[in-house]
Formats: sequence, structure tokens, C-alpha cells
Amino acid sequence: MSTNQNQYLEPNIDALKKRIKHVVVLMLENHSFDNMLGWLYDGKRIPDGQSFEGLNTHLWNPLDNIDADGNPFIEKVPVEKNGQKKYNHGKEIPNKVDYTLPNPDPGEGFADTTHQLFLKYKVGELYPPAPINMGFVQNYNNAMLYGTLTYGDAPTNPRDIMKCYTPQQTPVLSELARSFAVCDQYHCSVPSQTLPNRSFIHAAKSDGNVNNNPNAFTSSPTIYNKIQDKIDQGADISWRIFSNNLMPTNEQQKESDLNGEFGKDHFSLTRLTMKQLHDPRFDSNFENLHDFYDKCKKGDLPSYSFLEPIYGGDLQNDQHPPADIRPGERLIADIYNAVKNSPSFNETLLVITYDEHGGCYDHFPPMGGAKNPDKDGKAGQQGFLFNRFGVRVPCILINPYIKKGLIARPSGYTPYDHTSVIKTIQNLFDVEGLTPRSDAAPDFSGVFTLEEPRTDDLPEVKPLKYPQKTDGKGYGVNSLHKLMAKLVAELTNTEVPSEDKLLEYTQAKYSELFIQRK
Repeated sequence: MSTNQNQYLEPNIDALKKRIKHVVVLMLENHSFDNMLGWLYDGKRIPDGQSFEGLNTHLWNPLDNIDADGNPFIEKVPVEKNGQKKYNHGKEIPNKVDYTLPNPDPGEGFADTTHQLFLKYKVGELYPPAPINMGFVQNYNNAMLYGTLTYGDAPTNPRDIMKCYTPQQTPVLSELARSFAVCDQYHCSVPSQTLPNRSFIHAAKSDGNVNNNPNAFTSSPTIYNKIQDKIDQGADISWRIFSNNLMPTNEQQKESDLNGEFGKDHFSLTRLTMKQLHDPRFDSNFENLHDFYDKCKKGDLPSYSFLEPIYGGDLQNDQHPPADIRPGERLIADIYNAVKNSPSFNETLLVITYDEHGGCYDHFPPMGGAKNPDKDGKAGQQGFLFNRFGVRVPCILINPYIKKGLIARPSGYTPYDHTSVIKTIQNLFDVEGLTPRSDAAPDFSGVFTLEEPRTDDLPEVKPLKYPQKTDGKGYGVNSLHKLMAKLVAELTNTEVPSEDKLLEYTQAKYSELFIQRK
């Protein structure tokens, strides 16, 4: 099937400004595009003659193996659907659907991602080779044998990294992807892990960091600071960051949290890591998700809203492996329904994306030619020149002026990445630019191709049911939790406690820093 050139979108800033007054972004955790949406059009007609970079049964990764006679050979591990039927000598063998894949959590740092992309842990930075995306299984296997080079656990079966969710297992994300615009060439900004990539969606740079450690803070100005500069000059725009608790710190709070009454005791990873948001003058810009839902009902959304999931505890819904993805599907549905039912829906762009791939398999090689965010082109941590994009992650654009089934790609040679969010904000609200990376990024303005908003084919979404956790242990402590505890310990000059107290400690110390100010 030939590619429909209409899916390669030219910027249309006039349409953006005419249609949109509010941008809402939800960023979830650690899944690649293929892992969540690769089977989106499996067996289905791709709309309007477009092309879609999804999965097929011919894709595979190598795994070093040894046969029964002790001879080494390379096993070809195929991509598969999570829970698909499997047979051994004609007899079906167990392969249940697992909503926590990948479990355990794979490596996701800069060196591990390099290995996943190149089958090497280090490549030349000035003239890197073309990525081949053939190292995911071997890297997961190496984690079992030797441990990851950053974070991660020992996987029980390295082949599991090739298992990807089906639309039946991600009904909310998949229905929205087929009903609005899905960006099948949207990449995270850094071929590495969480905090550098989250820094790029906030500041269009990570201050040279490519790993969460040893430095996890970003001191550069953020898009929120640039919006605030416009506000201070008299512009009628606004920004808010909405999030709920990481973890209740007492029984009374736990009961209120479980009832959805988070009050002021939220937790924002954004505020914790972005130092230019520590200023007390911004206290009122941080609210909980129930405040966001109220603003949706009133049609009183900020110009820019950034939404955070719950990163830990019984109510964890960030989808960070190995947490169950179904609570995150519920969160996506809740946010979509709140925006769709808002009087402001027609003039709101809702963006749903993920910070990074989390070590999950993706077959599409990331593009080179990324713009270094430093004006002088300086190398960052581990000598990285920020000249390569990261692995693909899901990105869905929702608005009734977007035609159904659009598979959106930008025109030109620069793909969408996290700084496309910043570029869209810049162009929409005439905000000052941040870095050369965001200046070079394509915005989302080309997706608004309809003259009238859709009204009769807006989807209804229904998340899957899932078991509620009530034992107080949630999904356990992961590498991100340990990092957040380390950050609040550094800011409060206190010691990190044992893992069974880690989440409560992080929430309590965050509250002391940013909520219970004296």
C-alpha cells in the first residue's frame, strides 16, 4: 500500500491559534510504541491509504544460546502478542496474558539503551552507526546474567521483552489512537531513562544528563517559567501542574486518598526535579487531579496543564513496569472523559504520551540528526552529543478538529519528540523559545485539518477491570521510587529509610518542602 502524503503534516500555526486555547498533557511511564500500540492495526484496514509503522510476525531479535550438544547458536526470538497461544509438539502450553509486562523491569539507562539499539554498549558519538534495534532480548538476558548497567532486575525469561500488548489489552489507549491522531514516529528525546526525558518535555534540555544518576536535577528554565514571564508582562495565559499523592503518610490520609479526596497533599515529580519551580511563588500552580476535573466541568482550564500519574502505593497508575497497566488505562479514560465532557473540549488539545521506552522492544530505528540543546553543541554525560533521538513512545493527540484515524507524521526530516510539546506551546501562546532543540522541533499544528468539530463519532472508552490493591504495599519499590527518595533526602538533609518506609518518607518530606511551608 502506498503512503498517503496527507499524513505528513505541514505546520499550520493559524489553525492552531484559531482552534486551541488549552493544551493538556498526560505523561505516563516506561513503555515503547510497539509495546503498547504495535498491534493497533493488526488484521484491520489502515485508514485512508496511510502507512503505519506497527508490528508484524516477521520481526525478531537474536539471543545467544547453546544447543543440547553444547554448540553455540543464535536463536531468533520473534515478536509476539501478550498471551498468544503457543504450542510445543502440537500441544498447547501455558502463556497467560500478563498485564505487568515487562516483569521484572529491564534496563533503561543510556548504556543499556545503546545496547538495545546497536548490540553494543558504546558507539561513536560524532558519527554513530545506524541503529538496528536488535539488542533488546540480549540486553534483557544480560541483565539476568550480569545485571543492568543502571537499574533493573534479573528477568526470568529474556524472550518476554518481545511480548507486546494487543488492542484488547489496551482498549482505552487503542480506541483513542484509532479515533483521533496517533503519532507513529514520535520519539522520546534522549535514548535513555526517565528524568532526562522528563526534563526535555519541561525544559527542552536535561542540563547534559543522560541518566537519572548521579545528578537528577535540572536547573535550566522551563516552559512554565517562560509562560510565567508572559503572565508577568500582562498576558492572559496560565499554567498548572496537577498530581495526586505518591503515598498516604497516615491512616486518615490513606482513607481520604482511597476515596479520591487528596486535598492539598499531592506529589509532583516535576516540581521535585526542576529547580526553577522550587520558588514558593509557584505554590498555587500545583494542584491535585480532582482540581483538574473541577476545572474541566467549569470550562475553566489553564492555558497549559501538565498531568502526573500516581507513581507508587496502592493507587499506582503510572504504568511503570512491573505495575499493572490497567489502572493507567483507567486514568487515561478518566482524563479523556473529563476533557470530552468539558465546555472547553473543542478548544482543548489533549496529548497522551510516555516519558521513555523503559527497555521495552520497539522495531523502528530512532532517527539521527537531533539538535543539541546546548547552543555551543557541548557534549553531556558519557560524552553524548544529544544528536540522536530516543526510542519511539506512544503519543496520541485528541481534539474534535482532528479527523478520525489520522496517523500523524511531521513533514521534513525532524520527527516529533517531547520538545514538540514545547514548540506547540511556544507557537500557540507566543512564548519565548527555550533551546535549539525545541526551536528545531515540529509542532502539532498540522493535525487540525477539519473545518468543523466532530460531534457524532467521538468514542466512548471502557477500561478493563482489575484487582484493587488494599494491602498497603502497592506494587513494590522500583528504581524511580529510590531515586525520588534520594532527591528529597538531598533537599532536606535527611537519611533515606528502609524500603518498607520509602514511599511514605518521600511523600512526607516532599510535603515539608513544598506544601507545609512555615
